[in-house]
Amino acid sequence: MIKNCKLYFFFVLCSLALNSYAQDKLLFLNGKELNGQLLSTNNFETSFKTANGKEYLIENFRVFSYTQNGQESLLYKYDTLEGNFLSEKDMRLFVFGERDAHQTYHSKFSNALGFLVGGAAGYVMHKDQAFIYVAAPLVYTSVTLFFPTSVKQKKLTDLQYLKEDEYLRGHERIARSKRTQNALKSSVLGMGAGFLISFLVNGNSN
Repeated sequence: MIKNCKLYFFFVLCSLALNSYAQDKLLFLNGKELNGQLLSTNNFETSFKTANGKEYLIENFRVFSYTQNGQESLLYKYDTLEGNFLSEKDMRLFVFGERDAHQTYHSKFSNALGFLVGGAAGYVMHKDQAFIYVAAPLVYTSVTLFFPTSVKQKKLTDLQYLKEDEYLRGHERIARSKRTQNALKSSVLGMGAGFLISFLVNGNSN
């Protein structure tokens, strides 16, 4: 009985492992990935079912490639008339840079600093009734644009990508976008927290 149970669990684990390995994947031109099952594809659109059962009909011009049964097929084609100005090799590097930025880039320092800046501005804004500080999140977010982003080398599968300009451009595009959005969110949250703390500490300034 125990032996049969062990065999059953062994086959279940093997089945799960095979299903995980055989999972299809879409790689979009913005670097995002979608895992699940490829249902069908033609010259114009691709039908895809995600792991949670949702089905999507996706225009091919949004997709760089799809992987089915471990085999990758390109949907992107170099065509200046369609606005595809990069070669397939360069676009692959660009998309890989975007993908890695989605997966590995986290603007923790910028977020923490934004929360502190927003918190200080919110505190002073309530305490002094100086509502000019309401612009602090926008000012802080604008300042972050002057600083470059960095690639998390320890999380890369291939360090050779760091030598490729298109990879770095793709990574920079997504990383900068993520940092800008997070800077605004964190500074706004900080401002709300600072305003609340000032209200609790100083009461109604009026």
